[in-house]
Amino acid sequence: MHVPFRRIPTEKLIPKNSDDYVDTGLLANLECLSWGNPLILKGPKGTGKTLSIEEYCAKHSIPLIRLNCNSETDSSHLIGRYLMAGEEVFFSLGAITTAIDVANEEGGAVLCLEEINTLRPEMQSAVFSVSDYRQSVEDPASGKVFRTLDACRLWVVGTMNPGYGGTYTLNEALRSRFDYFQVPYMDTESEKRVLEDALSTPPGVSERRMINGIINIAKETRGGKWEYALSTRDLVHFINTYEKFGREETGLQKSLKMLEWKLDAEYTDDFRARVESAFRVNLAEVNPLGG
Repeated sequence: MHVPFRRIPTEKLIPKNSDDYVDTGLLANLECLSWGNPLILKGPKGTGKTLSIEEYCAKHSIPLIRLNCNSETDSSHLIGRYLMAGEEVFFSLGAITTAIDVANEEGGAVLCLEEINTLRPEMQSAVFSVSDYRQSVEDPASGKVFRTLDACRLWVVGTMNPGYGGTYTLNEALRSRFDYFQVPYMDTESEKRVLEDALSTPPGVSERRMINGIINIAKETRGGKWEYALSTRDLVHFINTYEKFGREETGLQKSLKMLEWKLDAEYTDDFRARVESAFRVNLAEVNPLGG
């Protein structure tokens, strides 16, 4: 009996360019490395790994199939599963099989396995055959093999942050299939530009000082002694919050307080000391429910 396949429509898989994207050189490297060996972007959270992949695909109108991996990811997410709708039985494609099907339809596609190192060891093997010369995967339930056509291309990309909890060591067989590219935090000038651009109007002198101060604090948290490192994404959220509070002194205080809440209690005093030195704000006295 023929069982139909279902997946996300291709037109919904092509990302759009982001006006907020700031290229720090990663995009040019993706251009050079694209359609070559499978690639893992390795680096701390919030450094634009996934956003750069999206931007590359948007620039070239390439379908992007993304899977947010975690310890619960199984073959139904990667390969697919049988489902019923009324009396109809169909096979719902997973991320890998969707990527192969889209690549065959469009001539090319990118498969992005986010936080690939959160895949359980027994699930890592499911990525073997799609990330080597075979460019294929087998559905164990039906025995059907999904593979890219000779004239079609599938580029497999992963992201990983080694500092995350709940991660596993990639086994040697999977690690050997991928090239690695280390993505560091942005340089100071690029990070300043990102935060300034996050404001709805150009920053004044005091706001430029604020941005310099919060970047300096973030750099200290990234040194490895704190349990949480403030990423560029965290700082953009800080700027967004400051703007929502009206770009006033009380808004600055509340936004700093919200950053404090990201940290475990044992680091609160250190963070407050840095904030008081940089901003002359005593976070112990800030009442977030106040006016």
